[in-house]
Amino acid sequence: ANAGTDVFTFHVDSSSLASGWFWGFHLSILTLFFSALWSSRLIIVHALKSVPQRIPKHVPWAMYIFLILMAGVAFASLGLFFIGGQGVAHSMWILFGCSGILLVMPILFWVIPVLRARRKIDGTLPVFREAPRKTIGWSGVALLVWTGLPSSLDPVRNDLVPNELSFILIGLVQVFAGVFVLASLAPMMIRGLLRLPKLSSGPVLPVALSYPLQKPLRTAVVMGMFSITVFSVIVLSGYTLQFDNYSSSFVEESEGEFELMLSSSRSRPLQLEGPVEEWGLENSDIDQIDAVGRVYRAQAFLEDDQETRSPYILRGVDQGFVDHGGISLYIWDEGLGDSSEEAWISMYERTDVVFVDASFGLESSLDGTSIGIFPVKVGENITIIDSKQPSHRRVVTVGGILEQSSYLFSAGVWMPSEPVIEQYDGDLTRVYVSVSPESVASSTFDNEGVSYYEAAGKSKDEREAAAELSQQLSLDLEKEGIQVSLIAEEVALIQSLVLSILALFEGYLSIGLIIGIAGIGVVTYRSVSERRKHIGMLRAIGYTQGMVMRIHVLEVTWVSLLGILNGIVVGLLFHIGLHSAVWEKEGASLVLPWATAIVMFLGGWILVFLATLGPVRAASKIPPSEALRSSS
Repeated sequence: ANAGTDVFTFHVDSSSLASGWFWGFHLSILTLFFSALWSSRLIIVHALKSVPQRIPKHVPWAMYIFLILMAGVAFASLGLFFIGGQGVAHSMWILFGCSGILLVMPILFWVIPVLRARRKIDGTLPVFREAPRKTIGWSGVALLVWTGLPSSLDPVRNDLVPNELSFILIGLVQVFAGVFVLASLAPMMIRGLLRLPKLSSGPVLPVALSYPLQKPLRTAVVMGMFSITVFSVIVLSGYTLQFDNYSSSFVEESEGEFELMLSSSRSRPLQLEGPVEEWGLENSDIDQIDAVGRVYRAQAFLEDDQETRSPYILRGVDQGFVDHGGISLYIWDEGLGDSSEEAWISMYERTDVVFVDASFGLESSLDGTSIGIFPVKVGENITIIDSKQPSHRRVVTVGGILEQSSYLFSAGVWMPSEPVIEQYDGDLTRVYVSVSPESVASSTFDNEGVSYYEAAGKSKDEREAAAELSQQLSLDLEKEGIQVSLIAEEVALIQSLVLSILALFEGYLSIGLIIGIAGIGVVTYRSVSERRKHIGMLRAIGYTQGMVMRIHVLEVTWVSLLGILNGIVVGLLFHIGLHSAVWEKEGASLVLPWATAIVMFLGGWILVFLATLGPVRAASKIPPSEALRSSS
């Protein structure tokens, strides 16, 4: 590839298919096992007669196991917080707080009330019907407060640096915490408000909320399914928009003052050493060419002060490339000049200074640690070793680092062309061509497919002239195996490839949401079948078909829209936190995926309504006499 497209490789690995099958199979088996275990504990007579499950008067043994597990997680995370180092300290502190909350809340709202309960006059223990619901609800509230607590209010967290694991953990905890609150406390609060005289809503809404409140586990599962899927779509969409915004400067960084690049491989180097007039151009208008910069390529080994050795590319630049400003530098030694252009000239005039691409200076935006394959900083020395004659060593100083996009499009160690040619046997593989800013395309040129990239700061006429010159040079040089390309289009190709991959993942997640919506249609159908007598009694006491239909529509809307809304809100908050920790330091402005959020909210509700319309209409048409006679 011409501008770094060879950096991206695609590989199909059978292990990924095996891994998907393995986890999918075992999760399915575990789900079936626990469902069978639950069914096996049912009382046959009660199950056949649809008798509600008896509320236990003692704390279930599973709750004690859960508390022991949470205590173990709390102690383990606290131990890793002290001995795991800075890389996991923030994550372990968050996990310690979450496990502590899940340990304390059941004890406060379930265990202690049951243990302190006094027997009634007849000697029986009271039933704590609200204990599970209060435990789940207030655990969700506490988890939301803990994960959203500002660092300034937590002296321990204020001294820690979050990393990728921290954001993943916080995001998932917030999603499920929101589900806990919405599935347990929200219906109770709504019903409490409806008791106020001014907020009376009639008989439909209280009945619609009664079933989600009676079945908190089913409600939480459905809400959680919607929330985690929508959360993933929002986060991925936000990351895509943020990357698009961040990479909008890649074109300007990669092309500098040049617009075209002539390229070939080392096996067939370019024969364009002389002036443009000697290139044998017949179709090209050479008066449009403003400058030409040549770049020679060679292979060598690099070695740092710790004697770490790695093979890499050397790129030697000529006088024309330097005089036209080179390509953008991200940072450079101020002793080389006050601007990027002056730094290139100083580097060319010296033999002991080089520039390197951004992969050498890659640092984690979260904790500032070096993550490059061969990390170096400006001012440090590296040794260039001839791959053919290892005894030939050249010690040079890193005088600057190219812009962030360079590790994709301009990878290499950049230095004057003379040592690259003479010592490392470099070949001419790139020729940068600049079009004069006053150039104008001919009147016969078709500009329909020209991309202008206005953010790069070049005029429309200049882009059109460069596109026309590219076509002309291709006609003249293609017989020699030289590929002519517009640098901006090569950069945009890689950018669009990354965005397309992210969009593909986003599409898969959206498909998962649609499948979940189809699932809620099935759940609604089963719910209607299980509640025929309930519907018949509503009809018998005066509820009309329209009221029954509104009850089911409100019930489904409550569960699905709250799940979707929870995923959207948590996803947006997660994205804001990610921007403040990562993207803001890179100079990128905050971009929120409002369009995706609106589409998820409205589109999700419409699809849910369509998926449940059939079962809901069937429920509203059940005659009272038939429903009351039904044995189901």
